[in-house]
Amino acid sequence: MTFAKSWAHSSSANLGPGFDVLAVAHAVFQDEVVVELLSEGALKVELKDGDPKTNTATYAAMKMLEDLGHRVHVRVEVKKGIPQGLGLGSSGASAAASVAALNELLGMGLSEDELVKYAMLGEIASSGSPHPDNVAASVIGGWVAVRSSTPLKVVKLPVVGDYRLALIVPDFRMEGKTKKAREMVPRQISMTDHVEAVRRVSSLLLGLSLGDRELVREGMNDEIVEKSRLPLFPFYPEVRKAALLREAVGVCVSGAGPSILILADQRTDLEGLKADVMKMEGLKAQFLVTVVGGGVKVEVRK
Repeated sequence: MTFAKSWAHSSSANLGPGFDVLAVAHAVFQDEVVVELLSEGALKVELKDGDPKTNTATYAAMKMLEDLGHRVHVRVEVKKGIPQGLGLGSSGASAAASVAALNELLGMGLSEDELVKYAMLGEIASSGSPHPDNVAASVIGGWVAVRSSTPLKVVKLPVVGDYRLALIVPDFRMEGKTKKAREMVPRQISMTDHVEAVRRVSSLLLGLSLGDRELVREGMNDEIVEKSRLPLFPFYPEVRKAALLREAVGVCVSGAGPSILILADQRTDLEGLKADVMKMEGLKAQFLVTVVGGGVKVEVRK
């Protein structure tokens, strides 16, 4: 039996002002995907225990094989380790692991940019539209930025500082949340808001590259996307205030939410913050502390 097994980490996208551009992988969760090569000569992608047309891993695999002209029959098995529907890049990680496994299994030799390009197509099965931020973090690992959409190009950000990541993961899910969250984003903004957003992104990127916590703290704010989505996570302002009082470097909604990402360093009182969060009325959540995650890993067996 010829197969490839791959693992991809969870991630948080946007990081405040970087909607559809910035993301970070974290080591707290990972998905495992097994792609088995059954035969050659005809193109078929099947999913163990599911519909391949509605799963991000198999949807991305099918589009990749179609585009590159590979006529093979593969079976895909997805072992979920990342909670779904909580803004942790669950759908993106499955797609990232799937295309990375196929790349190694068939000896395609694709670049990281090409893997991200095909992996993001899997997001169509999840939210109705492709977006590369989460899949870029899962494929490459670390802190990433999407620097071009046509052609797709991503870059791993140089980051100075020994940061820990804390995730507040609420105990609830909403059907079709990612699609709904994307629909809530305003289609037009004022020039004033645009300029302020550019300032925030610039501050965040400079702060990460220079190891300047005050620049990161100033930059990790957003008055456009996060504000428009507040009805989905009304507890966010209270959590944010508590985190900053406990000397968090920065706070943001993780992707489309409802999870919250907190960037911490040696000055951050995470134990005190955990106690604060656990006492918040109406918020039942996990408080998880982790580190920045690496890129997708693949093992091929023949």
